[in-house]
Amino acid sequence: MLAAAMLAVAATMVPATAQAATSLVVLDWNVHGDGADMKAIAAVIRGSGANIVTVQEIHRRPDADQVAQLAAELGWDLTANAHFGVGDDVGPCDDPQPGKAGNAILSKFRIVERVTIPLSDFATCPVNRSMAGVKLDLGGGSAVTVFSTHLSPGLSATSVARREAQADKVRAYFGSRTGLILTGDFNAPPTDALSKQFVSAGWADTGAKYANMPTLGNARIDYVYTKGITTTSGSVLSTTASDHRPIVMRMTR
Repeated sequence: MLAAAMLAVAATMVPATAQAATSLVVLDWNVHGDGADMKAIAAVIRGSGANIVTVQEIHRRPDADQVAQLAAELGWDLTANAHFGVGDDVGPCDDPQPGKAGNAILSKFRIVERVTIPLSDFATCPVNRSMAGVKLDLGGGSAVTVFSTHLSPGLSATSVARREAQADKVRAYFGSRTGLILTGDFNAPPTDALSKQFVSAGWADTGAKYANMPTLGNARIDYVYTKGITTTSGSVLSTTASDHRPIVMRMTR
């Protein structure tokens, strides 16, 4: 009888260091700037079940703050649950308009650290690029680091060189760190040298395994890369709310 009781107690004991895995649903999306209908964007995000959202081509104008609009539509606090990383002015780079354009990260999890990393410093054109990053408190002493970027477009030798220089800065910033999620519009297909360099540097291209479908026209140029995070499934959503299609990845941390 005593032995049975001891076994029952032992079965309920959990080591103090054990923690339940947290389910992460990451949605990445280039929302197409001023043309974005934030109500429609938010409806797609809610339908996906995402609890971490990374966005490119999002604007904060004095009369139309898309970051604030999206946070409000999702019911997430603008201060505690959103970070906007400025890239450049709104409008053509040689004719700037009021407001800023860049990348944003929003999440149901509280942001405990945030940073914006400049990736270029052009005086006028082309548009300057940056990378936004946050550390999210998942609870129970667990956290995850999420970054998002949007590299320069174009197929000319000059454009390719700019984009590769930006990608070099991104990889150098992280070094050998792990426990990372890196998303964004990289403006390069998986066959491009730039994409292959991320994989060679130890980044897992989750889309290659779980969502190998076009994200803009017939090309896959939007990515969710990870290091030290377990991805379990993913998809590219079908929607006309932007010229890009969003990627959704399900992970555990």
